[in-house]
Amino acid sequence: MMKIYSRQAILMLVCTLVALGASAARKDAYDRSRIFWDTDTKKTLFNIGNYARMIQLADGRLMVAAENGGIKVIYSSDGGKSWTPSELIAPNPANVSECVPDLLQLADGTIVVGYNPRPREPYSTDRRFGIRCRRSTDNGATWSDEIFIFDAQHTFADGCWEPSFLELPSGELQCYFANENDFTSTNEQCISMCRSFDKGLTWSAPVRVSYRQWTRDGMPVPILTPDGKEIVVIIEDNGWPGSSGFIATTVRTTIEDNWSGPYVDATSTRRSKIFATQPPARHAAGAPYLRVLPSGETVASYQGNDNRSTTDMERMNMSVLVGDEHARNFKGLTQPFNISDSQHSLWNSVAVVDTGTVVALGSIGQVGSANRIDMIKGYPRRNLIARRGTPNINGTAAKDTYSYPKAYQIILGHENNTRRTMDFLYDDQNLYFTARCIDRDIIDDKADNDGVTLYLDLENACDVYPRNGMFQFFFDVNGTFTMKHGEDLAGYDAGKWIANDAAGLAGVQYKLMRGSTYYEIEAAIPWSVLGLDNAPTERLMRADVAVRNRHETSIEYATIVDTSTASSKPNSWAWMGFLLMPGESGVEAPAVGERELRIACTGSELSLSSSVAMSRVEVVAFDGASVASHIVNGTSCTIATGGTACGIVRVSFADGTVQCKKWMR
Repeated sequence: MMKIYSRQAILMLVCTLVALGASAARKDAYDRSRIFWDTDTKKTLFNIGNYARMIQLADGRLMVAAENGGIKVIYSSDGGKSWTPSELIAPNPANVSECVPDLLQLADGTIVVGYNPRPREPYSTDRRFGIRCRRSTDNGATWSDEIFIFDAQHTFADGCWEPSFLELPSGELQCYFANENDFTSTNEQCISMCRSFDKGLTWSAPVRVSYRQWTRDGMPVPILTPDGKEIVVIIEDNGWPGSSGFIATTVRTTIEDNWSGPYVDATSTRRSKIFATQPPARHAAGAPYLRVLPSGETVASYQGNDNRSTTDMERMNMSVLVGDEHARNFKGLTQPFNISDSQHSLWNSVAVVDTGTVVALGSIGQVGSANRIDMIKGYPRRNLIARRGTPNINGTAAKDTYSYPKAYQIILGHENNTRRTMDFLYDDQNLYFTARCIDRDIIDDKADNDGVTLYLDLENACDVYPRNGMFQFFFDVNGTFTMKHGEDLAGYDAGKWIANDAAGLAGVQYKLMRGSTYYEIEAAIPWSVLGLDNAPTERLMRADVAVRNRHETSIEYATIVDTSTASSKPNSWAWMGFLLMPGESGVEAPAVGERELRIACTGSELSLSSSVAMSRVEVVAFDGASVASHIVNGTSCTIATGGTACGIVRVSFADGTVQCKKWMR
């Protein structure tokens, strides 16, 4: 039965709800990169195979090792566009399968490929489950004979599994693996590690890294944190109370301890789930992998049931998240591969190549059938940028030079293979925005047509409500556009959207180009329409986009991960940072109240000093890529520039404010 309320009652209810939310409107800014997956880079590497792992060699080539009738390797000299024929470097012995490779190029150039011999039935004591490796000292041209690392028992129930390597700054090479050898009367499993001090030629006996009684720590992958202080190993852990399966977990030790002290047990503070937010009950997150981004952030993958209707392992998909520089607080979940409910993506991994591109590799197939190995590239962005430039506003970016090649700064739609790309430019008069959207059923005759929404928060308000300095533009495929601005509600820590009339839109240009299966837009937004006299090159702002795809009976949105499409509560705290890149070199020193921030560049380091305490410093290249970051607790610090010659320093102060400053060598 429909209930009808008086206008006065509704007004009182709205005021009450606003008042209740007043104390929690503003939030800390989202502090992690988001990954944009590019379906144009998707490629099948092996028609049949599992457990693919990738590294980039010192000569720039990409190298992949995979399980495919033994251990095979392939190489690419063009960033993954084409690959060499596969080379078998570890053939299967009689009645044994060589499985689960991992690979690493050492500081001296030696390439080490490890793998896991798994005997097949009938078992015999002369064929044991083990860990082996092979070495190449000539960049992969030739390979050594098999090198022994460890042997477990000869039966499946008491074997060892899944090697993974880490080289320490001292030159020590470590091989981590899951180990059942010590638990012949139970189903338990621990993580063990063997050491090599001669580049993988000989190996020590194993030490125990982690063990949770009565459960199965498994599938370890190690990293060294960017500050060089901790060894962190991501594992799958099926012993967390309340969980129904494996959960991606980290165990850790200091570089000084280096696993010489007690192992990480069930109650250790050195064991923790990876997630910034507690996952729901019955969440599954097994077979994890871990790597470090050039920004210092970390990236993890696992096979899980995110957005799946089942906890059945055979129907899991690959998920990828971004963590902080300590390999904690992972968020920004994306799923690189678009697969149906009858498919899975298992035994996945991630690699970090070039200047920070993330490559996801997955074993993809129909349940019950053989898998193929696919790759796809993703681009982590912590901030969005606009370079200085003036495009021709004609509805397409095709002949313009936007901030990123092909205007591909933002890439959305990989979840359903419907590609949408966006980018920005600016000059003294305007902010420019362009988008290209694949759409095979363009709808332009409804109240809520297809189109693209651009959100701007020029004041970095980081709010859950529309506020002063916030703007919303919707570019409709029918060739029209609307604009709204945020307005504070007097007396409340809240705000609302106000639609701009025609006079408030004066000077905004919008051009549309449509094809049968796509549409493109270009827009010029005068700074004066945004309440500014000139381009705000010294501000950290925030921006967001959302693509509305209208169907006859439903609407779907393509959005940046962890942002919101709710118009009444836009959550600008989760929008991406937005910076205007300078068109000229030099260092400028904007004042913030009585604050003074000084920067000096010496070689490959920046020295910073401030009149007030800093909490975090980040070096950002002019292309928006985060080069380095550093946690600070004081008024001075030094930070590496990562070989870049110029860029932006973003300083977060202890009082919660942020200042950006340009620098050059």
